[in-house]
Amino acid sequence: MASTVGYIISTSCKHIIDDQHWLTANYTQFAVPYFIYDIYAMFLCHWHRYQVKGHESRCVETQTLHTAIRAYLHKELLMVIHHLFMVLVCFPVSVLWRQGKGDFFLGCMLMAELSTPFVCLGKVLILYKHIAKRAQDGYPGTGLMALLPPPSAANGQAAFFFPL
Repeated sequence: MASTVGYIISTSCKHIIDDQHWLTANYTQFAVPYFIYDIYAMFLCHWHRYQVKGHESRCVETQTLHTAIRAYLHKELLMVIHHLFMVLVCFPVSVLWRQGKGDFFLGCMLMAELSTPFVCLGKVLILYKHIAKRAQDGYPGTGLMALLPPPSAANGQAAFFFPL
């Protein structure tokens, strides 16, 4: 969704500095609750995965909320920092400091999210490789599918940012 909004904003701006699009302010206000919710949802997934799998050395009943939060932050610290940075730094910058200028560039930054589904697909394919235990029938194909889409998406975005 972010890449679609970014594309709409970027293509509608004729002047890269002064043009404004109504989606810019509205989407950034939509994104703040999403990022906060996503931190909470990722924690809940971590908590329930721990309870279902029981793959930690300690018993599920003895795990406290404090222990669960520490384990979650140990595993997902960079993602939590990314989400907090988006809420605490990028949102105020995009709403207050920009003063309505540079919607084109904000749209271009939103289009960078285009590679996210491919990164997730890569993770799924890597998990598939481990499940299939490197079976000869699908191993080379899954490796290529995990490696090729993110650079392809980045190259496609670069062609949009720097047209010939």
